[in-house]
Amino acid sequence: MKLKRLTIFGFGHFHDRTFDLSAGLNFLVGPNEAGKSTLTQFITSILFGFPTKKHPVLRYEPLDGSRFGGEIQFTQGSATYTVTRTDGPRGGKVTLHNETTDLELPANQLADLLAPVDAQLFANVYAINEPRLGEVFAASKQELIDRLRHVGAVGSDFWLQQAHQLNQQADSRYKPQGRNPILNQQLQEHRELTAKLAKADAAYDTYWQLLQDQQDLRQQQAQTQATLRHQRQVTDQLTQQAARWSAFTEWQRLGQLAQAPVPSGFTAADATQLEQLRGQATAADQALAADQQRLQTLQQDAQLPPLFQDYLPVAAQVDPLLTTLTATRTADSDQQRWAASQHDLEERASTIEAQYATNGQMPRPFSLTTTQQVAALRERLTTASQKRRRLQQQLNQLNERFQQQQPVRQQQRNPLADKQIIWLAVGLIVLIGSLFLPGTLFKLVGALLGVAVGYYGVFLVDSSTPASREHDELTADIRDVQAQLREGGHLVDDLNNQLDVIGDAHGLGDLPAEQWSAAQAAIAEWERLSHQMETTHAQLVKAQQQVTDFLTAVGAALPSLAGENFQTVAPQLAELQTLKQAIQNQAGDLATVAERLKTDQVTADQAQQTLATFLSTRNLRSVTAFYDHYQAQRERHNQAEQRTALATQIGAENLTALQQVTDQATLTQAVQAAQTQQAQTQRSLDLTTAKLATLAGQLTHLTASGTQATLRQRLANLETQMVATTQDWLVQRLVSQWIAATLAAASGDRLPQIVTQASNFYGKLTENRYTEIELTADTLRVRRADGVWRTVGQLSRGTAEQLDLAVKLAFAVVMQQQVAMPLVIDDGFVNFDAQRRQAAYALLAEISQHVQIIFLTADTAIEQLRTGNLIRLND
Repeated sequence: MKLKRLTIFGFGHFHDRTFDLSAGLNFLVGPNEAGKSTLTQFITSILFGFPTKKHPVLRYEPLDGSRFGGEIQFTQGSATYTVTRTDGPRGGKVTLHNETTDLELPANQLADLLAPVDAQLFANVYAINEPRLGEVFAASKQELIDRLRHVGAVGSDFWLQQAHQLNQQADSRYKPQGRNPILNQQLQEHRELTAKLAKADAAYDTYWQLLQDQQDLRQQQAQTQATLRHQRQVTDQLTQQAARWSAFTEWQRLGQLAQAPVPSGFTAADATQLEQLRGQATAADQALAADQQRLQTLQQDAQLPPLFQDYLPVAAQVDPLLTTLTATRTADSDQQRWAASQHDLEERASTIEAQYATNGQMPRPFSLTTTQQVAALRERLTTASQKRRRLQQQLNQLNERFQQQQPVRQQQRNPLADKQIIWLAVGLIVLIGSLFLPGTLFKLVGALLGVAVGYYGVFLVDSSTPASREHDELTADIRDVQAQLREGGHLVDDLNNQLDVIGDAHGLGDLPAEQWSAAQAAIAEWERLSHQMETTHAQLVKAQQQVTDFLTAVGAALPSLAGENFQTVAPQLAELQTLKQAIQNQAGDLATVAERLKTDQVTADQAQQTLATFLSTRNLRSVTAFYDHYQAQRERHNQAEQRTALATQIGAENLTALQQVTDQATLTQAVQAAQTQQAQTQRSLDLTTAKLATLAGQLTHLTASGTQATLRQRLANLETQMVATTQDWLVQRLVSQWIAATLAAASGDRLPQIVTQASNFYGKLTENRYTEIELTADTLRVRRADGVWRTVGQLSRGTAEQLDLAVKLAFAVVMQQQVAMPLVIDDGFVNFDAQRRQAAYALLAEISQHVQIIFLTADTAIEQLRTGNLIRLND
């Protein structure tokens, strides 16, 4: 796989950036915070998925809010693919496109193209940085060996993890010198149980005698407890009866009161009937008083106000005006509403005029054709401006290259150019010399040879150098770009002139073309407001005229109201209209009220008579006497309910028992006797319990380690558990060893090649100070040039990192046919000294013939190497 192009939509601080990569060595140079680590994470995320939102630091979501994601174009075999990944669930939304066949592929086919490399293998081997190289310095021997097995056998991560887990589980079951493992604890418990069983056998006879005594005492204790429970029940019953004696005497007293006779006619229904009769009488009296007051009011209203007296002579003129009073009220309300609406419209129109009017004139709106023409011109202007900016950037780059090429061109000189004159002279000599040769044929051949030599010197010998040819190409490119810039400038000026003509024709010459769209919306709004103001003004004039005509007619008919506004005139006319209607109805109202007074008087007399009849049937003279009897009957009912509640409180069983007791003294003596008997039984139970406690202590002392049967059963169960734990430990140890042996066999055909290649690379990285790497099942060491062996822990940090780098580079080279992935190195050489860093650069240039390398660094000295594809991140 070779990466061709990185296109970043939005990732970290990058947005809308493209990086073109070569198939060999690529140097991406930039200072701190230029985005080197961001690009490394971008390549990993696009190929293998974005981290989840639980790890926001690794997601590098765009800082400017642009679209999160990007795409990578790469080649594999003879095909070119483009993978695009944007924000989405489960690692992002993936699109895979085959550029060679122009086909859209399923997203899950990306994993097939990357196989057998996954995200973990890519991070461990192909994405190299100083922290990951530094892990080899702090790793244990077993971890280093596992890492190399991981390198030698692709896909072994899962089995290495399983073997590690099995070893941990086995250690949790048994360790020769451990205390906490399960089997170690079971062995200790087995020794303790064996000792307890031996002790229990020695006290066996005494133990059985004490058990027999304990059984007898427990039977006696059970009988005493049953007797004590019965005595407590008797004592509790007598105590309850003594406590309820006062309630019992009250129950007896209420029973005697309930035997008195109860008079009839004073129930709740009778009280309700009485209240209804009283309400009817009160209502009749209130209606009679209201009609009397109404009659007095009608008699007092017979006097007329002055305005009504003025109205009577001109009633024929005023009555038509009264009928239009409601319509005139509506017109006055409309007048106020239209006036407020017109004021609001004028303010809104004035705001638009202040913003867009020129010399008091508003710009004219665009037609549909003009709008489309302006949009097309602006789109063409934007495209031309963007093209012009790109050409200007290209020209700047060409000029910079031209300036950089000048010193090189002056230094280079073609030695063949100095020999053109010599070739020409030789040709002339041969040509002239051939004239002196004997024979026509020899003269002709000599002449042709002289002409050929001169032609070769003049026309075929190239006097140019690579620098001069590059200079000519740059000069031609600069002239071509300058010509395109001039053409683009003419096009931009022409488009601006066309827009200026349209703006001047519509009164928009003072506004930028970017604001024309907003101005057109404002012009349309202003025209709509102007039309609404005309309509509103017409409605306002119509309403004002209607109110004015009404006031003029009222002033002519009623001079006392002349000159008043409508708000003053309208209430007086409404009062005049109401008074007119009242006077018309007054004569009929007087007769009606007088007749109703007679009826009300008869109704009031009948209600009083019915109330008196109700009281006389109960031999009562007043309502107060009725309520006295009613209250006495309610008290009798309450006493009956209270007696029932007391019976419930005492309880049916206690009530029956208390009726058989002669007096309270007898009941008190029975309670004291029951309490004394209960205390004696309790003392007997306490004595038995104390004896049982003593026996229990003796048995506990004898069976501190458990009974024989229990101990034997526990010992047997423990031995069964020990066998099962031992079997689990053996299975886990054997499976772990089997995995290790299998991985060693799986990596046996590749690992020697990788170790051999890594030894070669390690010698180049360390300037042949270390020449060999040795890897066995238990050791990992390197040999110096003087033959001395060193372990990883004895190396310096930089030398240990160089060892890890050599192994990873060797893996990438050896596995190129099966696992073709680019190496991404993010400032991985910070702990290398100057000589070994240069050696590392030389090694990268060597292996870049087979493996694509993307090297991100802040070391500007890399620019002096003049090898590989150089990209400056800050350009």
